[in-house]
Amino acid sequence: MKIIIVGAGQVGSSLSINLVKEGNDVTLIDKSADLLENIAEKVDLQTIHGNGAHPRILEAAGANKADMIVAVSKSDETNMIACQVAYTVFGVEKKIARIRDLEYLNYENLFADESTPIDFTISPDLIASSYIKKLIKYQGTRQVFNFSNDNDCFINIVFKEKNNEENSIMYFQESCEKFNAKICAFIRKDKLYSIEDGDIIENNDELLLICKEENIEDIMKLFGRNKNNKRIMIAGGGNIGRHLSENISEDYQVKVIESNEERAEFLSEIIDDVTIINADSSNEDILLEENIEHMDVFCALTNDDEANILSAMLAKKLGSKTVLSIINKISYSDLVENQEIDITVSPEDLTMGALLTHIRKGSIVKAHSLMRGNLELLELELRDKEDSKIIGKNIEQINISENVIICCIIRDENFIFDISNLLLEKNDRLVCLVNKKDVKQIEELFE
Repeated sequence: MKIIIVGAGQVGSSLSINLVKEGNDVTLIDKSADLLENIAEKVDLQTIHGNGAHPRILEAAGANKADMIVAVSKSDETNMIACQVAYTVFGVEKKIARIRDLEYLNYENLFADESTPIDFTISPDLIASSYIKKLIKYQGTRQVFNFSNDNDCFINIVFKEKNNEENSIMYFQESCEKFNAKICAFIRKDKLYSIEDGDIIENNDELLLICKEENIEDIMKLFGRNKNNKRIMIAGGGNIGRHLSENISEDYQVKVIESNEERAEFLSEIIDDVTIINADSSNEDILLEENIEHMDVFCALTNDDEANILSAMLAKKLGSKTVLSIINKISYSDLVENQEIDITVSPEDLTMGALLTHIRKGSIVKAHSLMRGNLELLELELRDKEDSKIIGKNIEQINISENVIICCIIRDENFIFDISNLLLEKNDRLVCLVNKKDVKQIEELFE
């Protein structure tokens, strides 16, 4: 597939590298020659220095033969115009744009062929705040992802020995069955393992489960997570902090600490039922004054990784039950996760997952990026084709890599976990965990 990517920042560069490694023909456009040079040293792709919204630049990138344009530059306007030009001048069929300013998303008719032809808009701040809202709602989860049917979920739970007398995988597997759920795999020291009957769970293992969203709270109780969150403190009143506080204020007691006086005043005027505090969230006296020891969740959501880490670690030290931090740099995330900070959130990974859902070929209807991009959670729909390699066969008859973990089949909105002898049918949805190197094979098999 020929793909043009506009923007060589964190998301654009990561996306380019991943897509090239999977055998796609990628052209990357950016105004920064240095960014392009750094990426060109890592993978074999065409780079073009210039404005990705300019017709001449898009023509040089081969837009007349491109299957898709993904515009993820820092400028919303550049992304929108790049898609407009790619469609109007060159007829590019699929157009994806990252839109940061939520004001643009308030107008439903803005993104249509007759106005600004964009097929899919990706808003990193909106994705991140919606994701964090779920983590707050379901106390004890580290990750919560929805499938194409929003009631079908994938959750990640960190096992804590102090909360559980049992540590047999089979004990918890049998307990989960009561709630129509299954433990599909677990992660131990950054390595993925499939489930075996005699497995014993160790402290800090990450358990990966499939379940209905309505059953998450019951499942969490199985693992000793019996309390609901009530009091939330948010450090950072930027787009993510603002959107999150607006959307949880009806259900929780929320405080927002924002260091910029003008921004704090603006937030206090537009958000109801939220306490806005103009202060430095890494100031110990401020946190104590605002009763940090009574907070169920502290969320560090500024644009500064170092500031987030510092304030989250301080909040944990001062008594916040759970601390969550946005961290963009992988090296920082590796350093603090599972130690001082309970949950780290990477907006880049979340954005990548949203992009992959629209970029993946074949019958992939949902994709999520896990383990810092090394693993993907895929939902595939079996479509009726005369030359189908899948329909009418069982899993044992399909040539799938042994590294792929099949989680379940979703048929008529019901989970089917025992699939060894099940004949696959049209419209079945297959959920699987796939290593990055095996994604291409899955795409081709289910194309």
